[in-house]
Amino acid sequence: MDNRFYFDTKNQFNVEFLDQEYIHLTRVRRCKVGDLIIGFNGDGFDYHLKIVTITKDKVVATIIDKQKNKSFDDMNITVYLALIKNDALTSAIDHLAELNVKTVKLFKSDFSVVTIDEKKVNKLNQISIQASKQCERADIMKVELIEKSDIKNDIEKYKNRFFAYENSTDSIKKFSGDFAVIIGPEGGFSQDEVNYFSNFADTISISKTILRAEVACVSAVSALRAVQVVG
Repeated sequence: MDNRFYFDTKNQFNVEFLDQEYIHLTRVRRCKVGDLIIGFNGDGFDYHLKIVTITKDKVVATIIDKQKNKSFDDMNITVYLALIKNDALTSAIDHLAELNVKTVKLFKSDFSVVTIDEKKVNKLNQISIQASKQCERADIMKVELIEKSDIKNDIEKYKNRFFAYENSTDSIKKFSGDFAVIIGPEGGFSQDEVNYFSNFADTISISKTILRAEVACVSAVSALRAVQVVG
């Protein structure tokens, strides 16, 4: 992780590291001109780089080579997550990024006790970038907001649609292809929400006990990946 850095500015030959990554490179790692590092920008490739310039606000590195990241996964996994408390949400985003989830779509449920704005969403996307660095992932899980009423149409692009519900008696069956799963908040779903989601997603049980929301996210994705038929 310490030798991996995120960039969002690049041309055919060079990349630039700005802001937080600039600070990490210059003040934490104390990198110098000529040092070799690895960069990524979310496209699934690892860029092998050599630092050529360090100024007061950016580090410029030339591209030596790029290789497909070994952990890159073409599988499209989306988690629709009801808003949960800040610490739990941060933990969930961190772990879901490690599990190669592609997108997390946050929505306010009847029993959600917190609200969220774009500033917080931007912060969560930064957490996703840092998680990619730590787990040596070269694509980046996207975090965005969605209205609960829009989930029905949004989730229809997935052949496999799951609704994790604590009162479900249905076990997870084998399936193949991309999938999406809906996870509730700390207080669970209201009956109206249960009726709504069960109309367009298969209800599944992921545990005999009631799980915390951030644990339910990880458990649901892990359980679904375990029965997923790949190839």
